[in-house]
Amino acid sequence: MTKKFLLSTLIPLGIMLAGFITILILIYSVDLSALPADSAIAEWAYSIRGEEGGAFYWFNRIITELGYTYFVVAFIVILGIVWKFRSKTWFMAVTVLISWLLQRLLKSIIERPRPDEAMWWMTESSSSFPSGHSITVACLFVLVIYFVVTSDKLKPWLKGVLSALSALAIFFVGFSRIILGVHYFTDVVAGLLFGASCAILGIIAYQIYLDIKKKKKDKMIEKYRLAQEKGIENAKFL
Repeated sequence: MTKKFLLSTLIPLGIMLAGFITILILIYSVDLSALPADSAIAEWAYSIRGEEGGAFYWFNRIITELGYTYFVVAFIVILGIVWKFRSKTWFMAVTVLISWLLQRLLKSIIERPRPDEAMWWMTESSSSFPSGHSITVACLFVLVIYFVVTSDKLKPWLKGVLSALSALAIFFVGFSRIILGVHYFTDVVAGLLFGASCAILGIIAYQIYLDIKKKKKDKMIEKYRLAQEKGIENAKFL
């Protein structure tokens, strides 16, 4: 693991976690109610969303499904098939699972009420902070972007396309939670920051695994080389 890799992961991780904690402090400062930014963005979102049942409703209602468990599990299984269930599949699955468990824990501890139920375009039962959908999609698709960018089998243009699609998925799922009226803006931003942080920690863990695997492989190669040299010397002696 290089110094450059550590800097490129730990600095963003620190910034994201600091942002998450800052938002948490701000919402506690108003007794978990809406911040001025939440109210302003909610008002704008409700003014542009049109009527329930329209095209914009269905776009957001469909795109928000990307954050549900059934889609995430199916998506990881499909990636596993493509990747032949190599180690990165399992690291992705475990990292996303941990992020899901943490968001359930945070929701149960913080218990922020959701926005006014009269504005909901779908039904939700859990508390509002942080947005679980935002955590899940940020964690999942940041990992996808990492594995796509570091792949040595994909062409540059395809890396760009897949990375852009992943980034759009993160944005639109988060946006849909506000449009559908079930989350505040700060719920979504905090969720995206926390989910991306989980992904970065997963990436660091994966890199540590690769480093350990490489060291073991190098040791085996060195032992084999030494054994061959010893065999050659014994043959010369005979």
